[in-house]
Amino acid sequence: MNLYTRCNSCKKDIRIKSSAPTRPELQMEKGEEFQVNCQNCGKIEKKHINDIKAEPNNKIILVGIGIGVLVTIILWNYFGAIGTVSVAIPILLWQQQMSATKTFNSYMIRRK
Repeated sequence: MNLYTRCNSCKKDIRIKSSAPTRPELQMEKGEEFQVNCQNCGKIEKKHINDIKAEPNNKIILVGIGIGVLVTIILWNYFGAIGTVSVAIPILLWQQQMSATKTFNSYMIRRK
């Protein structure tokens, strides 16, 4: 999952580098408010933890599709049509990414 916020001056997305799966873990890592630097306009802004949004990481989903196709081809040669069950690999990765994104975006921290 990718974390981002929007710059108030140029309205471009600012990517947040963190591997925190939930908002409370991001808060423990970065604090309740932290500074972000817009790479487009160069402005430094202070953002609250609730201003951070998550979106699914499409690279992980594409890797899952690649692995699913490869495993399907290999299993098709050995087991026949039952090998198509491995099509579930990209579906499971997509479902995990969507669930993590929904969990992150739905939980908000109380503002002080």
